[in-house]
Amino acid sequence: MHHNITTFEHIGSVKNAEGVLRIDIKTRQCVIAKGDVQRLIEKWPVSIYDIAEVISTCGQPEAIGQAWISRSGKAVLFRINGFSYVSPLSQVRGILSGDKKYAHLAMMVEQPEPGCPAVVAAPGGVTGVPA
Repeated sequence: MHHNITTFEHIGSVKNAEGVLRIDIKTRQCVIAKGDVQRLIEKWPVSIYDIAEVISTCGQPEAIGQAWISRSGKAVLFRINGFSYVSPLSQVRGILSGDKKYAHLAMMVEQPEPGCPAVVAAPGGVTGVPA
């Protein structure tokens, strides 16, 4: 059986910029619109936009991802251009209330469990056969 371990690597932060949630990921900046922040806190999925595209399209950008509250209610999950990120909901609430300056943002990385055999394609196109 094939198992993966999810690890979390710190990669950026989430900040409150006058009611807009700004997501800073190394060299990229994304935003959640001011009108969507409350919807996110109310556990509705919301769109994420690239800040450069917001500026270049005069406020009519295409969404590059989504954010939502986890099932456990302890984290905000972000899916941006196919990559998964997470931030503690308590920290996000803290930046919205003004108690914190930023919330930690981590990338979720799937890695094979150590000691598990690698999965390769077998002759005839059958997959799932250990190497």
